Amino acid sequence: MNFRYKFKKGTLKAGAAFVCAAILLSVSIPAFADIYTQEIPPLTDVECAQCHVPVYADLKERGGAHQMGCRECHATFHNFRRSLTWEERVPGCQECHGTPHGEQDPMGTCLVCHTNSHAPATSLSSAELEPYCSQCHQSQTAQLNNPSAHTDMGCVGCHAGAHGYVPDCTECHVEPHNPFKSNAACTSCHPVHDVSGLNYGTHIENEGCSYCHSTQAQDLGAGHLAHSMLNCTFCHAGTHGKVPTCQECHNTPHTSEMLEEFSGCADCHGNAHNLLPGY
Repeated sequence: MNFRYKFKKGTLKAGAAFVCAAILLSVSIPAFADIYTQEIPPLTDVECAQCHVPVYADLKERGGAHQMGCRECHATFHNFRRSLTWEERVPGCQECHGTPHGEQDPMGTCLVCHTNSHAPATSLSSAELEPYCSQCHQSQTAQLNNPSAHTDMGCVGCHAGAHGYVPDCTECHVEPHNPFKSNAACTSCHPVHDVSGLNYGTHIENEGCSYCHSTQAQDLGAGHLAHSMLNCTFCHAGTHGKVPTCQECHNTPHTSEMLEEFSGCADCHGNAHNLLPGY
């Protein structure tokens, strides 16, 4: 009985297959060869993005100058034959950028620092870059070699987070002696990478000095003679705290016999900041 059942079941299957084949033969099926006679257009950038969604998002949100058509970089794509190296599959950065940071390791290996080629600028991490800062920022490194509090901090002590971040001085120094206007106002006197030196030139306005030297600034403003028309740094030039002698500008306009009767110029000319007579 079981044998008869299996035979009938097999006969039914064979019959069903024969009927289906007959039906298919009666239906007109387009020749597959027609597909291969057509020119297949290249994928558009939007079509690339449909599969490469994270890459598209990186380029859209933080791609910077790399916001280009996909094929401007990926002339050869979707080619993963085992015989090909990674460099043969993916374009080299040097093809467009050359070697802007030199060829010394690791500066010639772009992805060591620019960890995401589709977000090259924002994928830089200051903490990972710190060992290599001196290779690009040589003058700043040389200044930091002069011992100061900033030397002990290291680069990421100030330039934390993303590469290129410059903090306001007031993030650490809360307006120590004058209202904060900008970093430029601070660094015009305090070289930021060599804060051990306090050097400035004649470009410093008197207002910057007046926050600490208010008495002197008041006297200078109240005067009406030649000194009232000068910047503080005209006399106190070079290094903060320098006090010149009168002779550096005026030589010795009086005779030695006359000078013997006085202890110095201030006896007659009073305060150097207002030049009012002292008698």
